Amino acid sequence: MTDSIQEEIEDKVIDCINSGVGGRLVIFKPEKAPFGADLAVERREKYKEKEIYFQINSLVGPAKDNNFVKDFLQESVKTDKNFYLLFVYFDEIKQKLSDYIWLVPSLQFRDITKVVKSSDGQNLLRFEAPLNFKDKNEYSKFIVDTKELGKLILDALEKGGKFDFKKMGFKERMTINLESLKEFLCEARGNTYAANASPVDNPRLLASIQLEFQKGSYSYRDVYFSGDKKFIGQEIVYQDSKPVWGMNYIGNSIGKLETNFLKESLLKLVKVCRFGGVCEYEMREYKYKDQGQGNLEGFSGKEEIFLEDKNIYKLNYQGGLISEKI
Repeated sequence: MTDSIQEEIEDKVIDCINSGVGGRLVIFKPEKAPFGADLAVERREKYKEKEIYFQINSLVGPAKDNNFVKDFLQESVKTDKNFYLLFVYFDEIKQKLSDYIWLVPSLQFRDITKVVKSSDGQNLLRFEAPLNFKDKNEYSKFIVDTKELGKLILDALEKGGKFDFKKMGFKERMTINLESLKEFLCEARGNTYAANASPVDNPRLLASIQLEFQKGSYSYRDVYFSGDKKFIGQEIVYQDSKPVWGMNYIGNSIGKLETNFLKESLLKLVKVCRFGGVCEYEMREYKYKDQGQGNLEGFSGKEEIFLEDKNIYKLNYQGGLISEKI
């Protein structure tokens, strides 16, 4: 493996750690790397705390077989309660890490890893695990979802450097059901802004208007800011508390009569508008028109209101899936 590929893999691991922790971690490559570590992680503004160190061991694919195999000279393996070995599969063609990696404590690595002989008779510690994460072996309890890596490290640092391995292990992700997602989104839209629903009392963003709807494993949040010139906002759908779909939008402010017509249009066309299709609705001298392209997975478009053929309102939107699996 070239140094450039290893560095790329390390950078992607850093991105995984940073994801979902809101800048609360400091990640760096130590100049004097203890234990042969590639990365060190500490909590931001907690400089007196002990860092956690990670050595990144990579397999670059596409893999010809279904195993990740890595040998270490037995005498070269260092151990410490704050030192962990990461085993990362990287698909060079797709330029992405696998959805799961192994995070093995160095203290346990020596105990569970089998000893083999090299061609010149030296003792080697062999890490060997199937790339099909459903297949169980002695390393299965150390499997980590890459999207959860940062949160697990932050949690460990807050607990004095101890990982909660009960939260780890392979959990097969379900593919997002687009039909049920759209059905829920239509119901959520039909019961919030378009239905004159009351906003929440304490919105998360200062001076925003926040509307919410929940049903089953889905929840919906529409947050927007409204001024005398423009309004801007976003819709987010969560499934099992994980964001799976979103849309952002910006439009020009309009009067009460036009707003009422807009809401009526959105209710009438709730199953087709703002999804990337084309639809229209007319009432007396008003005409609503939505022109979009794409589908629920990824779309953009604009909606307009005309008063006797004069354009009085325009909103631009774009959105789609945040995750394909949950």
